[in-house]
This record gives sequence, structure tokens and C-alpha cells, in this order.
Amino acid sequence: MNNNYALIIAQTAFHSGKAIEHEFDSSGIDLNFREYVFLNFLFTGQELIQQDLAEILKKDKSAVLRSIDVLVKKNLVTRIPHSQDRRKKKLQLTHTGTNLFKKAQTIAEKVFAQLQQGLTPEEIATFTKVALHMQRSPKSENFLTK
Repeated sequence: MNNNYALIIAQTAFHSGKAIEHEFDSSGIDLNFREYVFLNFLFTGQELIQQDLAEILKKDKSAVLRSIDVLVKKNLVTRIPHSQDRRKKKLQLTHTGTNLFKKAQTIAEKVFAQLQQGLTPEEIATFTKVALHMQRSPKSENFLTK
């Protein structure tokens, strides 16, 4: 059995993302997996700025900026001036973005259900428990802050 869990998780995420993108494309949804993830965070209703997304996703601020620029051009996200700091802009889903996200979320849920076929609820729970443990491990935080 392969004990390279990081590689297995990365390959699983890549495979899942590609499967979701394929279904988005088949459904006429102009969205890639990264954009879907961004919209998912914004859909929760939290007040987020670009820096928040960069920290949550452990991505470079400039990469997040480029992705947000694309979402703004697609009229899915808007930048709103921050009430206490004019340099900051809050990110908010537009009406179009909210509607598209809801359609995309339905498709993503179907894809995840298909990918999980043949697994017992216990196996899914174990996978989730292990993945969350690895994410929350103090050692994990040490690597992410360097």
C-alpha cells in the first residue's frame, strides 16, 4: 500500500476538480474549479477581502488577485469599499455570481456523489477524519507559515 498520503490527496483533489470542470463545461457553466472554490467561500456570506482568501487558500496574493479579476470581469464578484480602510475592498458575489454558484454547487455535489459510489458512509467518514486531522496538525501549520 502506498503511504505517500500527500500525493494521494493531491491526485484526488486534481481528479475531482477535473471531473467537476468537465461537468461544468458540459452544462455550459464557464467556471473552473479554482473559481468555484473562490465563489464557495464568498457564498458563505463572510466579509472577505482578497488577503483573507489568500490566507485561507494558502495562495500567493497576486494569484488570488488575478483570479478575482477574472471573476469581476465575468460579473460574478464585485469589490466594495471597506468602511474602515479605503485601501481594502470587500469581495461580494453579484446576483449573477450567486445564481451561477448555486447551479455549479448542484453539479459539484452530483460529481462528488458519483466519485463516492461504492464507499460506505464509514469509509467516507474515515477519509474526512484523516484529511481534517492532517490539515489541522500543528506540524502542518509550521510548514504553511514558512
